[in-house]
Amino acid sequence: MRYSLTHSFRHPQFNLRRHRTLQYLLLACVCCILSSTLLGCGQKSSRPNIILFVLDTVRRDATGLGSENSRWQNLTPHLDRLAAEGTAYPHAWATAPWTVPSHASIFTGLLPLTHGCIAKHPQLGKVGPTSAELLADAGYATAAFFSNPWLTDRTTGLLRGFELRQETPIGGLTKLTGDEGDQGGRQIIRNAAHWLHNRNKSEPFFVFVNILEAHMPYDPPADYRKRYLPHLPEDAGVPIAWAHEYNAELHPDDTVDWQAIWDLYAGDVNYADWLLGELINILKQMNLYEETVLIITSDHGENLGEHRLVEHQFSIHETLLAVPLVIHAPESTLPHGIRLEPVMLTDLYPTILDLAGISYASLPSQGLSLLKDHASRTEERPLFADYSDPSRVLLKMLQDLNPSLDMRRFTPAWRTVRVGNLRLTAGSDGTILLHNLESDPGQKNNLAGSQPGSVRLLANILQKAESAKREEIHEEELQLDPQTREQLRSLGYIR
Repeated sequence: MRYSLTHSFRHPQFNLRRHRTLQYLLLACVCCILSSTLLGCGQKSSRPNIILFVLDTVRRDATGLGSENSRWQNLTPHLDRLAAEGTAYPHAWATAPWTVPSHASIFTGLLPLTHGCIAKHPQLGKVGPTSAELLADAGYATAAFFSNPWLTDRTTGLLRGFELRQETPIGGLTKLTGDEGDQGGRQIIRNAAHWLHNRNKSEPFFVFVNILEAHMPYDPPADYRKRYLPHLPEDAGVPIAWAHEYNAELHPDDTVDWQAIWDLYAGDVNYADWLLGELINILKQMNLYEETVLIITSDHGENLGEHRLVEHQFSIHETLLAVPLVIHAPESTLPHGIRLEPVMLTDLYPTILDLAGISYASLPSQGLSLLKDHASRTEERPLFADYSDPSRVLLKMLQDLNPSLDMRRFTPAWRTVRVGNLRLTAGSDGTILLHNLESDPGQKNNLAGSQPGSVRLLANILQKAESAKREEIHEEELQLDPQTREQLRSLGYIR
């Protein structure tokens, strides 16, 4: 019989009629605790518990926030329910297309050009305190639960400030427990529940959870596969090795069963959402749900054949940057509904600090708190992302797989800026791409040659951001000058 997450964390039931002494002792303890609380502490702290839940590798159009015109429908019922009850941001952008720089932006509020966490040197440097460090100093109990090796102290140090950093090794414990296809998610939820049950109840908590289930390989657990993907063979899956071979152009598109690949990815996303639902059930069982702010997002998306790529390297397209973002908080904390303004994952840093009542006016942050109304957080707010250095290891792997492969499309670094529906992407090889995301969401029609004025306009914005990369911007965003704003408005990219 499989271990049931939903029922395994209910508190033990005691028959107190058979243990009168225990009953009196418990009553005395409760009275002492209540007396101490009333006399010594005054009113309960208004600081909420905070859980940051990252659905690793889940692209926005695989969720209810972006599936209206998607190949997928109803994959994330738990996330969608939170969105309906809380606040949804259907125009959230990751600052990078892979784990390390994106998480660094989440925890520091800084863009990749500022925090400097890239493939060549992924360790987080001395760029300012992380949100976990600040919350721990402010009296929050902090804990992180994950299986992604890029989040460990041995690779990046991104989780500094979390008093507990509990890694569930991929393929180790999951194999022993029989969770074939699970990438540590079930054990991560078990670990988080155990910590929540045994923590110091007098302290608010800040918990980080990263669920890796939607990441390569696409291979939902066997029991889950039978339930949701009965039309696929039991051994169907997409291994990472196949992705490398596809990117190396060893598998022509007309030989690939794309529907099976999309279904397997969808199964993984659906399973990741189920794990989110299990955590919600645990919070409700522990009477923590109403006093906990839930922030759910993804660090990046995934290419699934778009742009002749699979996985999330060698690209900085919308398939990788458009991510879901939902915050479930009391209406008094954050107005509920759908917020259409553009948002970057850097915004989570000041938002979390605001929730905890921590001042950050003197801190280097390039995000805007979602709890505050900012004049610059409008449709015309520039959004930035960066893919600084393609992995040399992956580049060599592609070349070894296919020595005749034209490597020119894999080697550039990319920087991009989006204002309204207009997006400029600049490659280190001199490539310039300009796309209108309203009429061309798939980014197939490069307008750079026909709209040189728009190219100059956005290139200037991108250059200003790069020149300010090491300045302490606090909570000030790059402002569009009136001429730039009017030019964008005349082109129909902003209103």
